[in-house]
Amino acid sequence: MRALWLLILVVAVPVGLAGQPHQADPAGPGDPVEVFADLDGSWQGVFVGYDAAGRELYRIRVRQTYRTIDRFRQVVEITDTMADGTVITGHGTNTARRVAGGGLRLRCVVEKSNGEKVEHDGRVVRGPDGLEQLIWYSNEPGRVETFRERVHRDGDEMVYEINGMGRYGETLILMSGRYRKIANTNP
Repeated sequence: MRALWLLILVVAVPVGLAGQPHQADPAGPGDPVEVFADLDGSWQGVFVGYDAAGRELYRIRVRQTYRTIDRFRQVVEITDTMADGTVITGHGTNTARRVAGGGLRLRCVVEKSNGEKVEHDGRVVRGPDGLEQLIWYSNEPGRVETFRERVHRDGDEMVYEINGMGRYGETLILMSGRYRKIANTNP
């Protein structure tokens, strides 16, 4: 089971967006990377996986720091702390490119300290609240993942949420993460 939940950890990394204004960043208005801008900064929270019957499989403390670096890319530094205290770090890059017709091609690549490398494609969708959100997906032998991400205000706090599912071999896992924006400090 340990190998399975280590594989699942990468799902906590990809990013979302919000339908709310965001802080200025190095990219200009209308640049493709603006789709990720609401995540710039540091986030902390919990990511949980459940089996098909709703039993908790794992609970991970997560810290992620995102930074836009140019018109097309955002980088993320990740620290995942398992229930047993094991720490896995990672580095990822989100890219956004305009395609014919004005749409965006989104891609997330994450490399973790345990040797895992995971890639996801993404698209912008309109969520139930009518605001833009991201859907990330991958379909590789033995592993299929789809999840929805969004950033939104909850009272005085900015919240980053992930909800999704993955199939790993024959095992189905429901995943949910909730992170709060924290003051920027060195990770």
